[in-house]
Amino acid sequence: MRRWARSGRRGGRRRGVARLAPAVGVALLLGSACSAPVDSDVGQRRAADVAKPIAQRPASVVPYWVNPRGNAARQLAVYRADDRAEEAELIERIARQPFAEWIGVEDPLLVLYNIPHRDCGQYSKGGAPDGDAYRRWLGQVIAGIGDRPATVILEPDALPHVEDGCTPRKFHEERFALLAEAVHRLRVLPRAKVYLDAGNPHWITDPRRMAGPLRRAGHPPRTASR
Repeated sequence: MRRWARSGRRGGRRRGVARLAPAVGVALLLGSACSAPVDSDVGQRRAADVAKPIAQRPASVVPYWVNPRGNAARQLAVYRADDRAEEAELIERIARQPFAEWIGVEDPLLVLYNIPHRDCGQYSKGGAPDGDAYRRWLGQVIAGIGDRPATVILEPDALPHVEDGCTPRKFHEERFALLAEAVHRLRVLPRAKVYLDAGNPHWITDPRRMAGPLRRAGHPPRTASR
């Protein structure tokens, strides 16, 4: 219960033009084509990249919509145009993944990210001011989903931050209680599926550490969702 990707993140070459007799020009062009391996690999990679636009992947691989004009896809185009191969390769991993958006599709992928003391005060700090405010907000979300189909990713990072100690211990009991309540209320919805985030193998290297927190947060045993 991604990491994500879940997740972030080539220019022109100078061309010399010589005015030569046609026969000599043809000979020079053929010679250069046969003796210029330096940039051939780069050119082939660029051609291959351009031939692989960001698009929807097979439903058996990624069942959710991949936005071909999302932020990551636009940044990928910039890196490719600037010959920044390494950055392009990294951000392409993100651009080819689905991202949650509130859109009118048949089965939207929604992320709920409003738990109190969110991200333990780091880059994504914030969230509801207290447990009661979170419950009211959750009620509004549930009412909005209603009997429509939806896949809900519930509070990314909330459990891993408890397990890795980033979230202060004094907030642990409240967090488990809020997550368990949220799981229960969302599972009651007739066409909703719920996903509890458990981090990723680069963060929580031993997945067994997450078994207890997942159970306390209301994750049913022996199931992957709902």
